[in-house]
Amino acid sequence: MKFILILFVCINDPLIPIESTCIMQPLDMTFDSMEECRLGAEYIYKDINDPNVHMTSFCAQKNLTSI
Repeated sequence: MKFILILFVCINDPLIPIESTCIMQPLDMTFDSMEECRLGAEYIYKDINDPNVHMTSFCAQKNLTSI
């Protein structure tokens, strides 16, 4: 089982159309534990230090198989 990080990002800007204000983005990287996933989210939060950007995230455990 692997963990994936899914981010929800919203930008507080009156010039952006409402349908473009927020996005949901699963990251391409995987994590081996919930703690690694949590730390990955924390790193992203610190890296994007903008008062007009609001983020939340969650880690989902998935059974990923190779194709």
